[in-house]
Amino acid sequence: MICPACGFDNLPGQDRCASCEVSLMQDDVPQPDTPVRWRVMVDPISSLDPSTIAPQIALSGTSLAAGVRQMQEKKVGYLLVVDRQERLVGILTEHDLLHRVAGQVRDLERHTVDEFMQRDPTVLRSSAPISHALHFMASNDFMYIPLVDERGRPEDLLSFRRVARLIELME
Repeated sequence: MICPACGFDNLPGQDRCASCEVSLMQDDVPQPDTPVRWRVMVDPISSLDPSTIAPQIALSGTSLAAGVRQMQEKKVGYLLVVDRQERLVGILTEHDLLHRVAGQVRDLERHTVDEFMQRDPTVLRSSAPISHALHFMASNDFMYIPLVDERGRPEDLLSFRRVARLIELME
């Protein structure tokens, strides 16, 4: 936790800053008082069970037909679109297909995933707390958040379903 007074990067869970000894407890912020709340509020995304399927990635310029086929074959509701350096540039979701493609685009071979994807999607690192992902999902109506490495390359995908499974198993 970053100290609001001096900016020192403290270890998670510390009550006082190791550098300036200012209290790191915030009275107006809910504190985890049960194992489930602790897990969701403090534990990093990397502590979740791994995805059961590798993240589905498509190269920028992939035809929409090929992208939809990949989603169907892998039974997923998204594609992470990357550039030639494997950096994430967008995400195409089943929501995009339903609202921007279905009934409007006749020849999926003549279009690319780039035309319908969400550019520069919100991303997180796997070291971020699960609560950050839930916050982004709830406030932006996201079903998925790509997890990227320090170079912006996709490592995993966090789905709302994965977080819900965690909470369900802990109750």
